[in-house]
Amino acid sequence: MRIAAEGGQELPSLETHARYREIEARMRRHAEAEAADLVARQAEAQQRAAQRAAAHAEAEAQAAIERERAAAEAAARQAVACADCGRERSAGLCEACDHRRQTEALIREAGLLAATWSADPSDQVAVAAVTAEVRTAVEAAIAAEWAQFQKITDPAALKAAGPDAVEGAAAHNAFLTAESAAAEYRQQALVMLGRSEDAEAEARKAYATELSKPWHQALPDSDDAQRAATEAATQAQTRTAEHLLAMRLEQLRTQAHPEPIRPAPWSQRLPELAARPLDGETLEVIA
Repeated sequence: MRIAAEGGQELPSLETHARYREIEARMRRHAEAEAADLVARQAEAQQRAAQRAAAHAEAEAQAAIERERAAAEAAARQAVACADCGRERSAGLCEACDHRRQTEALIREAGLLAATWSADPSDQVAVAAVTAEVRTAVEAAIAAEWAQFQKITDPAALKAAGPDAVEGAAAHNAFLTAESAAAEYRQQALVMLGRSEDAEAEARKAYATELSKPWHQALPDSDDAQRAATEAATQAQTRTAEHLLAMRLEQLRTQAHPEPIRPAPWSQRLPELAARPLDGETLEVIA
């Protein structure tokens, strides 16, 4: 319709039949141009689709290679014997030995947690006494839990689960008991450090600061003001206890595993040695 209207306006001098023929020619050329444009757009769309399909296929192939590599690495790791007990095909560490390692780490952590508040962190003798006491207590709890587990478990069914089932169950039981004990010692340490002078001083400071705020000054004894001040004091006390616990734990861990002393490199030591005077014996030997 647009082409016919344009033709009527642009070709007013042509006869009717000539004008119609020109309009038809223009419409034909327009249709051909649209058809060519459609074909070009379809070809471009097909090319983009082919590119996407090729990229997808390449990604799938790469993913398959990565899966195969990961499976091969996992199989290689699985074939490695346990580093602790030598059990074959244990990926370097069997589950029971892994639990034993974690249990030992948790027992040590529980001892350090108890020492953060019950011993002077700089007194290694006192720290050692506390950690030894905690170890004895946790190991006794592990033994008691295992005895209780054996009472409620059918030994025949446990043995039927496999030759290593008893050993694995004992290691897992020890890990769970040590994990629970470490959590309890952490909570106890936070409570005791929260009663320290530093924590109580921070709590008093936060309490007074909250009451000094403008919206509490008019009625400092009101329930809302007292509730807000108490909450601020509790939060400050908790934050201080957590900070003290982190600091003391870091100190205790550093003392338990001190940094190795590395000698200075020769480039720094040689000038110092060269500057030292030689004694008589050495001078005689050189002469």
